[in-house]
Amino acid sequence: MQVQASYKDILRIAYPVVLGSISITILNVTDTIFLGRVGETELGAAGLGGIFYFVLAMIGVAIGVGAQILIARRAGEKNENAIGEIFDHSFLILVSLGIFLFAFVEILSPALLKIIISDDTTRNAVSLFLKYRAYGLVALMCGTVFRSFYVGIAVPKVYGIYSAIMAIINIVLGWLLIFGKHGFPEMGIAGAGLASSISEWIALIYLFVYTAAKKDIRKFQLFRFSKFDFSEVRKILTLSAPLVLQNLISMGAWFIFFVFIEKMGQHALAISNLGRAAYMVSMTPIWGFSVAANSMVSNLIGQKKNSEVIPLLNKILGIAVLVTLFMIAINLLFPRELLGLFTKDRQLIDDSLGVLRTVNLAMIFFSVAIICIFSVSGTGATRTALLIEIAAIIIYMAYIYAAVFTFHGSLETAWLAEAIYWIFTGAVCYLYLRSGRWNKINI
Repeated sequence: MQVQASYKDILRIAYPVVLGSISITILNVTDTIFLGRVGETELGAAGLGGIFYFVLAMIGVAIGVGAQILIARRAGEKNENAIGEIFDHSFLILVSLGIFLFAFVEILSPALLKIIISDDTTRNAVSLFLKYRAYGLVALMCGTVFRSFYVGIAVPKVYGIYSAIMAIINIVLGWLLIFGKHGFPEMGIAGAGLASSISEWIALIYLFVYTAAKKDIRKFQLFRFSKFDFSEVRKILTLSAPLVLQNLISMGAWFIFFVFIEKMGQHALAISNLGRAAYMVSMTPIWGFSVAANSMVSNLIGQKKNSEVIPLLNKILGIAVLVTLFMIAINLLFPRELLGLFTKDRQLIDDSLGVLRTVNLAMIFFSVAIICIFSVSGTGATRTALLIEIAAIIIYMAYIYAAVFTFHGSLETAWLAEAIYWIFTGAVCYLYLRSGRWNKINI
């Protein structure tokens, strides 16, 4: 359960999560690829609906990250019983959250969307997508608990397999349900939401079966629920609460960004959704390294190897930058082919090239910043990460508002906000990590 600050361990922890991130990205962009063949309205609506969904989903993911930090810390300390208790309490918290979020989407989202989306056609399409997508929320919350556990104990390959199963099933069901193939109903954007939800539930079954079958997992005493300890819940939520706010602010700001773009017209929204899809594809490998950084930093501190945190960080940053430059090179060499994955509309592809170039610029700074802020959280300094996020979002939102409404800038100018956001976040997080103030934090 203990890791070392070596390239070997970095790759051992990161590569299954990278593969899992690729699978999750495939799941997310499958809707874009298929709906790009249906129509421009559906393409834009899927982007808005997907972001709205992930604003909610990231609440659970943030709690999962908090649990992962605690599990990795206890793994570094070789405290197996404590890991089981963290898992059980996290499971109860996240299942309850999933049920609450499902009710929220079903009952309140139509009224909320009416306030924030002006175009009736787009709003109705988003509502239809979310109606079916919401059924996957509880499954996603459960899967998040398992990810926290397996990444926390340094066995991330299980998460990679889970994600691959989910992506493959989503592709098949999406094709069947969106287009009505082989006797299935032609559901359009509703089929995209339903396919994603079903794929999450089927992939979750794999996690339960695998965990029940592995004898060496039994030592952690998962699903015992021997006693409900409010102090354990408080510990998880205290560490996770800043991460929840951080993710809500971050994803909420991105949703508002797309709401602002929607005011520029459906064509601008469709272009931005293509840019979002390309952005997600390009950043996919880096998510694996950021999750590895979060877990490995906490594990090293649990081993009392605080002096190895900065060398570990620098090694992960070096790998991440190289991978990012490779992804950017692909984007620059084959821009039309990349955008062509999501739509056959040649005019839409040509109009999206400028946004893709802006995304490439943002990617350079993203690769550094995301690993640094995940490392800050890995030290246990989740409140510090939240404060940095708040400052970055204020700058981000002020720039976007000025670019869209005050100066009526181009779409590319609006997307430049991504680079500004990541430059600020990365610089402040790295300086904090170098300062060593996190050495005094105990979790």
